[in-house]
Amino acid sequence: MVGGAFMLCGLVLLGCAVTQLGATAADLARAQDQAAPGATTFAGECAKCHGQRGEGLAGAPALLGPGALPEYPRSAGSSGNSTFIDAQQLQIEMQSRPAGAAWRDSFRNAQDLYSFTSTHMPKLHAGELKQGDYWAVVNFLLAAQGASLPAGGIGPANASSIPIPRR
Repeated sequence: MVGGAFMLCGLVLLGCAVTQLGATAADLARAQDQAAPGATTFAGECAKCHGQRGEGLAGAPALLGPGALPEYPRSAGSSGNSTFIDAQQLQIEMQSRPAGAAWRDSFRNAQDLYSFTSTHMPKLHAGELKQGDYWAVVNFLLAAQGASLPAGGIGPANASSIPIPRR
């Protein structure tokens, strides 16, 4: 009887455990080793909105970890919590997309990710980073997601051939 109670308590505690959002420490270490310039740019430009582990904050979606960088955009509240909606971002997206079009183009490969980030990010200063900084961030994001980066990294010559890792 007592053993059953302990087992039940253990299962309840296990069920209540919180899953860490975003990248793990190992994911971040691997990405830092493979793409240090991107890690620096991410920390300075992206983490303010997307979190230090890329977990997504308020109206900013998760960029790292399970479910991050989905092929197609999530519905409103992309941080995983539908109560967080960035009205300004929704308005910009609604005004800039043709009727019936997806909220953003698909993320199938590194080129798709680069095209989006270099055009729309950082949110309040879109397109203001150097081209090399955008490529560095793409390298960092994909390395943190588990991609094996080619020698010399991801750039315009090979980005279309490097798929977004799905976790």
